[in-house]
Amino acid sequence: MPELTNTNTESTQAGVKRPASPTTHRLSRSTDRAAAKRVKNDQGNKKGKRGARIIRNCYSESRWRECHPDSADLPAAFGWPAGDKQKEALAELDVYIHEVSEKGVGIATRESLARGERPWFLAVPFTLKGETVRIKTVKHEWGYSQADLLSVSEKSDKRVEPPCKYFGKCSGCHIQHLAYADQLEFKHQVVERAFAHANPVFASVPVNPVWGSPLTLGYRTKLTPHFDIRKGHAARSGSPLRRVMDIEECIIGTGVVQQGMEKARADTKAKMASYERGATLLIRETYVVPDAPLDDTTSVPVNQLVKEFILDPKGWVTDVVGDLKFRFPASSFFQNNNVILPAFTGFVRDELNKWSCELATDSSEKGVLKYLVDAYCGSGLFGIACHEGYDKVLGIEISSESISCANDNAKMNGITNCDFLLGDAAHIFDKVKESPDSTAVIIDPPRKGSSPDFPQTADCLSARAKEVEEKPKAVYRIASIQPFDLFPQTYHVENIVTLVRED
Repeated sequence: MPELTNTNTESTQAGVKRPASPTTHRLSRSTDRAAAKRVKNDQGNKKGKRGARIIRNCYSESRWRECHPDSADLPAAFGWPAGDKQKEALAELDVYIHEVSEKGVGIATRESLARGERPWFLAVPFTLKGETVRIKTVKHEWGYSQADLLSVSEKSDKRVEPPCKYFGKCSGCHIQHLAYADQLEFKHQVVERAFAHANPVFASVPVNPVWGSPLTLGYRTKLTPHFDIRKGHAARSGSPLRRVMDIEECIIGTGVVQQGMEKARADTKAKMASYERGATLLIRETYVVPDAPLDDTTSVPVNQLVKEFILDPKGWVTDVVGDLKFRFPASSFFQNNNVILPAFTGFVRDELNKWSCELATDSSEKGVLKYLVDAYCGSGLFGIACHEGYDKVLGIEISSESISCANDNAKMNGITNCDFLLGDAAHIFDKVKESPDSTAVIIDPPRKGSSPDFPQTADCLSARAKEVEEKPKAVYRIASIQPFDLFPQTYHVENIVTLVRED
């Protein structure tokens, strides 16, 4: 019984680990806050903030000395640079980037900041391996510091001019400074490392080249910009500058979405007086019938639909994948790069068909797979896209609204062998009675991953490749790993992993 899983490969920054905080430090925080509040009330806002910092620092140190009389080095206990090293850590530095993490962040080391044998790591976004850069550290974590990139003195041969004028200031994209071919190679290496780290056995499984997106810009059908009440600007959170900034355009959004962004910015400014604080906006691309209400798309052929934007989170969206239509609430999840979705769902369908034939014991058989289970089915994307050739397709989803959408989508596309049921995918086989030897399972859980007690199946790799290592009971082997680039210009990468049961 083959299973196909979809994984978003993300890992922690290379070489950066964060141990648990000391209990005494955690216990002191509520007292610190109370003291800080008293100082603020007594001395006024500006002086109060300064006083709060003084009290917090003194209290934490005195508490630490009380509980640890033999250790007076508070910064050392918390993993921070101390004394002159702490001053150096806050200065501007010239560093060499020796590695890039799975999140596209450059990693440098500073031997002069090392504590014992452990080097001090510096995480520098928007840099490439082999570059020498000027940085300024902005925040200390356990064992490393976060830094802002100031300038690049020695550039990598792979560095290109980013296409977006906001790159490096906006946090939406991470690797625009890499040519697209190099982005795909970077993501391929990320996937290989993730699986090898999860289990050395996986290192022998070849990872196919990353399937690139037909569009590297103008591909996103959904954006969720923010606005700052103080300035009234639609914006993304400016990560390196740590502020909200005005973004007039987002070039990874489709043309329709960018039109929606212009309208959202204008509406926000017009309604500014009604907002008490900033908010998150929603801009989605949808298909509509010209000169007709949005909900008239169900009975209209795909080739008669046109694209429009929608700003209402309570509205409904119609999206098109190949010849199929899908309708769902604007606020719900649906893949945001629909130009690659036909290839994405088509690969799943082809893998299932291939293994259905390869597992057949009689060469005269058309295939052994008669039933398809779509776990965490959402609005029915995979089950509907892969329905052909099966006696029955069964989808499971815990959201009643999503189940209603999935059944409506099957009906809208004229598909009669799909049935979507409300339930927890962790108990999927309570409702699936078909023969397991004739059943294929597609597992595409939410970002948090599938349930640890997912029964008798190889668990999904949604958040980490490590989840395959933790599969319960049934023994599966990885038949193939196919990465897909659904999010060009970012570090994100999706994988379709084919797992075949070993009897």
